[in-house]
Amino acid sequence: MTFVNEYFSSLSSLISEIDSNSIENVVDLFWANYVAGGRLVFCGNGGSAATASHLPADFQKNVFLEGGKPWECMSLVDSIPLLTAWSNDSSYAEAFAGQARVWLRPNDLLVAISGSGNSPNVLAAVEAANEIGSVTIGWSGFGGGKLAGIAQHSIVLFSDNMQMVEDVHMIVGHLVFTEIRARIRKTKLAG
Repeated sequence: MTFVNEYFSSLSSLISEIDSNSIENVVDLFWANYVAGGRLVFCGNGGSAATASHLPADFQKNVFLEGGKPWECMSLVDSIPLLTAWSNDSSYAEAFAGQARVWLRPNDLLVAISGSGNSPNVLAAVEAANEIGSVTIGWSGFGGGKLAGIAQHSIVLFSDNMQMVEDVHMIVGHLVFTEIRARIRKTKLAG
């Protein structure tokens, strides 16, 4: 087997091991947030920051274009001035929590993405969101880390290959988006 086949085979295996009930639960949480007019917020570091930055393009823009209803969706990683201000004036561990305290409201949705499940600033954001009364979802690898223990809902990957964990997190994001779009289309047809 070539290295290409080995990578794809390992990635397919990792995808097949995800608890489908946890994904269905996350889809339902996203849908409830959208229907209620809630705010959807993402955060993450490194490759997870890239995922957290990418997904609002789907959930904000594409959902609006599909359904005509605005969905307040943002990423806490996208403002370099805010990230550096919070980091400089408090600590890097507070870079997301400070913003979470400003943007999140009760019942809003925070999706915290951490390949290791142990990123201090992601954990602090979840703790802040929990205090506010927001709904918290953790996406993690490496068996979940601390994130799986403090997020109210979790999708946990049991792999210590960071690149594959990051691959799957993007796939999960697109899977959730695809189902939300399908529900919007179904609602429009029924209406």
